[in-house]
Amino acid sequence: MTNKTANRALAFAMKLLGAFSPTRSLDDVRRVLVVRLGNLGDIVVALPAFHALRRRFPNARLVLLTSPTYRGAPDAQNVLADDPTFDDTIIYYADESSRLGFLKELRARLRLESFDLTIMLPGDLSRLPNLARHLLLLAAAGQRRLIGFQLVAPGQFRLGQVARLMELVAPLGITEIEPFPWIRVSDERRVAVRQRWPERAGSPTIAMQCGAKRPANRWMPDRFIETGRALIAEHGAHILLTGGPDERALTDEIARGIGDGCQSVAGETGVADLAALLERCVLLISNDTGTMHVAAAMGTPVVAIFSSRDDPFRWYPYGNCHAVLRHDVPCSPCLQDVCPLHAEPICLTAITVEQVLDAARTCIRSSSPPV
Repeated sequence: MTNKTANRALAFAMKLLGAFSPTRSLDDVRRVLVVRLGNLGDIVVALPAFHALRRRFPNARLVLLTSPTYRGAPDAQNVLADDPTFDDTIIYYADESSRLGFLKELRARLRLESFDLTIMLPGDLSRLPNLARHLLLLAAAGQRRLIGFQLVAPGQFRLGQVARLMELVAPLGITEIEPFPWIRVSDERRVAVRQRWPERAGSPTIAMQCGAKRPANRWMPDRFIETGRALIAEHGAHILLTGGPDERALTDEIARGIGDGCQSVAGETGVADLAALLERCVLLISNDTGTMHVAAAMGTPVVAIFSSRDDPFRWYPYGNCHAVLRHDVPCSPCLQDVCPLHAEPICLTAITVEQVLDAARTCIRSSSPPV
């Protein structure tokens, strides 16, 4: 079945359920369920849609149903730590989603809430069986008015994630994407982050995200080292290496390679702390990973290093202040987590240190005040 045919079937199912909805006007909506699954980047790119829904239904009870897939992954609660958009969050994990007892409990909880409107914001890799399972669960829980159950067509990849998700909520009269920053950070958190990681007078702070969940997205550590050294030599930069706890060994290795002027904060920041830290940076140099989207959400320029494992534009950082470096190759897109042909993906080895530095220099010049 093609995506077009599947979307017609999903649209028909939503229309059929909607015929039995007791809530006829959007002005009568008082309880809203939003469904958005995924890890850090998936949640960050959905923030404009989340916030737009809160503005559209300012007095409604908003509940988020989400799953970061596996336990320990950065999830929506991490991203929304200082954000009052949702009144409640329901989290489940992949190891629970196939358990009949859990599904019965989740259905009972959703039925108890008696939502007037359910909004699905599917991931770009969602498939018909996944959306159909959620639709059946929600219908069994008494949900009758639903929008957003649509598979992504390849022609939508050029839109990027943020614009695609905003299109799904457009039927509610929502069109505008809010200005940056998107991640809400409390003043108290900003002060605490500044005290823990103070800025260095006269030194522009440049962050580098050297890890990535997928090996096929990881630019080579020696090139990050060379890039960091050059930025310190040319600009007197203070280099911060970001990352999760599992990336600490990598960032420690790179920090030693760069030397004085470099500091690793990998494993030491939650998402909101990371957002406050990146907000102060003049630039982030990053692999294709969630940290890239956190920086973009805070309005910080990004030099994004993309492999060609995926289609272009699909996951580019949102905004006009970023530089995306991507080298197309005949085997693209492979959609493989690990390059099946080379120890180091040729689409990444083709991106040179000088290309990254040129893009970084442009961003630094743009962020520097005129003399």
